Amino acid sequence: MTTKPATVLNSEIHMMDSQHTGRTYRITIALPLGYYAPLGTDWPFHDMPAKWPVVYVLDGNWYFGMVTDVIRPMAWCGSTTDAIVVGIGYAESENPMEAFRESFTRRDHDLTPLRDAEVEKSMEQAHKRPSPNGDAGNFHKFIRDELIPFIERDYRADPAKRILVGHSYGGLFALFGLFETPDLFETLVIGSPTLSYGNRFIFQQEEAFAKGHRKLPAKVYLFVGELEESLNDQTVTDTLRLAVILQGRNYEGLSLVKHVFPDQNHCEVAAPGFQAGLKFALRK
Repeated sequence: MTTKPATVLNSEIHMMDSQHTGRTYRITIALPLGYYAPLGTDWPFHDMPAKWPVVYVLDGNWYFGMVTDVIRPMAWCGSTTDAIVVGIGYAESENPMEAFRESFTRRDHDLTPLRDAEVEKSMEQAHKRPSPNGDAGNFHKFIRDELIPFIERDYRADPAKRILVGHSYGGLFALFGLFETPDLFETLVIGSPTLSYGNRFIFQQEEAFAKGHRKLPAKVYLFVGELEESLNDQTVTDTLRLAVILQGRNYEGLSLVKHVFPDQNHCEVAAPGFQAGLKFALRK
């Protein structure tokens, strides 16, 4: 019996160098199964749009396949639309343990908004490799100035339907980007954001943003797992506190949904949270 690696149907990989970060990214792109369907094709590939929503997935090495295979079957029943899925990740070794460690440490640099030397030292000791952090500003510029223009130039992407999906540090980065460029994404699906990072930097960033802005034109699905709370972990408290602050600002244009998933811990909640958030984002 011969074997070959499994792949996500109708997908492709691009290795993309960034001038902003000086680093290379593994960009995985899944096109809707009906992307090339001719007019008159039967269900479920009928009535295909001229342009498609695009779902940008942080931590693409882990979540690209999950998000793609959540979106596709949901769309078959007609209440949501299919979408182009863009996973933002890193080159992968053939050794799965090495591939995990590399993506786990690389993400620290891209998804955190400022340097935390203590976290950096802890990660380097745990994974036996350099683990710099605090470069979210340049990573955000990569997405805004390099990745999105590439996707919208080479694919039938709808600029009015950009969606960002992030969990944990990915949720932290999504919030950072929301206050940097509020109109870059129409919808943000944000799970279990690491709001404790950098002396609770996001709360400081939001407070500074509120002093100069009355508008926050975005739809936000903010979720967390019920079991993400302990003496050393206030993820639930922090997430709900942020939701209360955002709602209390009465930002013009902000639509916020918050959800606590029962009996889910930090790792488990990504799957149900993404599914519910993508239903919110892609509803017809």
